[in-house]
Amino acid sequence: MDNRVKELRKERRLKQEELAAKINVSQQTISRIENGENSLPADILIQLSRFFHVSIDYILKMSDKRLTEEYWIEFQQFTENHIDICRMYSALNKRKQNLIHGLLKEMYEDEKA
Repeated sequence: MDNRVKELRKERRLKQEELAAKINVSQQTISRIENGENSLPADILIQLSRFFHVSIDYILKMSDKRLTEEYWIEFQQFTENHIDICRMYSALNKRKQNLIHGLLKEMYEDEKA
């Protein structure tokens, strides 16, 4: 696929109209960008970068590095926290694991309600 905006949109299984609504532009604007008819204004470029969590350089094909540095840092922190939780949970005996599981399930159900 030649156009990174189109590629990213299709990866998310979004229609042009859906992407347009998410970044507050018209479907025609998305279509023109994807067809190379419009250059990318800075404000739309920033919105696309934030929405897709990719670098502006990636959208402009100046780099093949997808993730923004901020998102990568956030992702690493998120992953490290979850690994720590999994390690602690795994170190518990079965009875305590069942208690934790029950408590999490109860809290989750409570949040959904």
